[in-house]
Amino acid sequence: MKLCCVVAVAVLVVALCSQAQSQNSIMGPDECCFKYYTKGIPVKQVKSYKTTNPNCPTKGVIFITVKDKRVCANPEVKQVQDIMEKVDKLWDPEPTPSSR
Repeated sequence: MKLCCVVAVAVLVVALCSQAQSQNSIMGPDECCFKYYTKGIPVKQVKSYKTTNPNCPTKGVIFITVKDKRVCANPEVKQVQDIMEKVDKLWDPEPTPSSR
């Protein structure tokens, strides 16, 4: 009788875990951009950035400011691309041997 209860509890736990896992995959990515910030962003205020997940409905770049605010920007805009390049150079200032 005890073994039957243990098996029933184990099956219940596995079922609950798999249901929770499937709900997470349905919900989609954590951060997407639905509206772009259109004003200028001073590069001095940007400490890092990340691109949005390909599963998001629109492409975007999320800039993380020095005050830990997140700002969505359009990756097709030249100013956004320039900021990304400048932030990349801050983290990799040395030219690689193949680029010399």
